[in-house]
Amino acid sequence: MNVLVTGASGFIGRNVLLRAPRGWQVTAVYHSTQGLDDFIRRHALTNVHAIRCDLTNAASVAELARGRDSFEACLHLAANGDPAKSADRPAWDLTLNTLGLVTLLEHVRVGHFVYVSSGAVYDGLEGPVTPQTAVAPLLPYAISKLASEHYLRAFARRTKTVGSYINVRFFGAYGPYEPPRKITTKWMRAIMGGQREFTLRGNGQNLIDFMYVDDAVDGFLKLTASAGFSGTVDFASGSPTSVNTVVETMARVLDVKVTIRHEGHTEEYIQFHTVDKTMREKCGVAPTISFEDGVRKLHDHLIRENDGAGQPA
Repeated sequence: MNVLVTGASGFIGRNVLLRAPRGWQVTAVYHSTQGLDDFIRRHALTNVHAIRCDLTNAASVAELARGRDSFEACLHLAANGDPAKSADRPAWDLTLNTLGLVTLLEHVRVGHFVYVSSGAVYDGLEGPVTPQTAVAPLLPYAISKLASEHYLRAFARRTKTVGSYINVRFFGAYGPYEPPRKITTKWMRAIMGGQREFTLRGNGQNLIDFMYVDDAVDGFLKLTASAGFSGTVDFASGSPTSVNTVVETMARVLDVKVTIRHEGHTEEYIQFHTVDKTMREKCGVAPTISFEDGVRKLHDHLIRENDGAGQPA
């Protein structure tokens, strides 16, 4: 299968390249992050061809499309990787999240398009949610993700440049190659370095419904191969974890005692959780790695990285 993967140099993207079937011919698009060619060579990914492209630039995307009539499938991961920054830089966020997608859709024909949206579209809600829940987010990142969902659906229905499509409202992942600022890697490295006291903003009950990256990637690959199905789905672990529990689990895995203190409040206070069962019942996708086991896997990866046996992102 001829597959286009955007955002290939990012956290999820690198793990997708590692786990994608070797029978797929993957065009891996990246923009500014360096080192993807070395990553591909180091892991002997002979089925992957990296191309640098600014998806927000029409000329750059036209060059990407030149000589390629179409792709059988696309997994669109390219996006603003720091949602919190969107509050202060909404135009920048809109450019990365929405203009980049629309520019790609204007130039490339795709048989089956998987757009990685975000659970952030439920911003401001509490309790159980599904793709049928009415949403009216205020966070610019969530607004641009929601707008992108609508654009993809419109292109599929009106221009016919996209065949089937799936908007995946992804609730997040953790694991190898994630940015060092992510709390799982940041706090794990802190505990490994001897830190035993953590100060969390708010009361620590903010929910995170993320999954280990292997589960996330396997789900995305399954969706990428699911041509013919169109719709919007939620993709989460189904077992929301509080921020307090994240720290406590890491301490338990490393067999150390930590003290958790709380101060102030957090702007991103999530108290919603998905009850959408489409991924499990229709797509046959369900995360299998518990948070504690995932933390152990991340810990093992960081040890190999520190010892020089693994390679940093």
